[in-house]
Amino acid sequence: MHASQDSAPARIAVLGSGTRTPVLPPHLAELGDAHAVPVLCTTRLAAFAGNPYDRLVVDLAYVDMAERAAADGCAAIFINTYADYGIAAMRAALSVPVIGAGEAAMTLAAAGGRRFSIVTIWPPSMGFLYDERTRAVPAGAACVRVRHVSAEEELQRLGSADDVQQRMARREDAIVAAIVAECDRAVREDGAQAIVLGCTCMAPVGPAVAARVAVPVIEGSRAGYRAAVAALGEAPARRGPRTGRAGLIPAIVDAYVGAGTGTAPPATGEAAPADCPVCVS
Repeated sequence: MHASQDSAPARIAVLGSGTRTPVLPPHLAELGDAHAVPVLCTTRLAAFAGNPYDRLVVDLAYVDMAERAAADGCAAIFINTYADYGIAAMRAALSVPVIGAGEAAMTLAAAGGRRFSIVTIWPPSMGFLYDERTRAVPAGAACVRVRHVSAEEELQRLGSADDVQQRMARREDAIVAAIVAECDRAVREDGAQAIVLGCTCMAPVGPAVAARVAVPVIEGSRAGYRAAVAALGEAPARRGPRTGRAGLIPAIVDAYVGAGTGTAPPATGEAAPADCPVCVS
């Protein structure tokens, strides 16, 4: 169901920009129309999900964003990160549809019984995020393999002008070629019938990669947003009972950051960057 011609377009809350800056990505802005418009939401907590503990912090940050966006009148929630941070908790708390980029991308890739591989720009140490998603999403059973383009050293360059995210934003030929080469190996060695790009930060190079790969290439940011628009007016997808404590996580974040007046300081450590420039704005 879409908004009528006489009503304002439905607002789709976009959780996370997929870049280092809190700006709505151009590829999502282009998808807005008279029926639905994307609205970027920013987080009040910052953490790099490099381990399960910090992953929990990111989950809380995303649930906080989602609950506030729904309270502000957004008609659907789109989690613009492949890890679908906090998706199950959001669905337990909210009465609007919640769509995750990872879930949407895998569902589309597996359509018609296809087998797919995930090709991600991030190194193997981030594999636990992909393991969780492929286990949680029914379409994940069709995943043949997760392929990592970058070495571990790439994490140490996050935030610099030469990090992999910035190179993708500039659509540099070398990084596109490296992603295409891994996609080709997935087709040749894994028997993949489709490719899922394993991070929404890969959206800038998605069309260029797709044009050079012999099988369908699914880019999760665009796929997820379109799925969120399609879900407008539908009954929210849920597994398990609804919570009776909706609003508790925003209240906890309020208390932590000072009643919503500040931003929580990011965690620091030698093993990971101070925050995640990809998934936390």
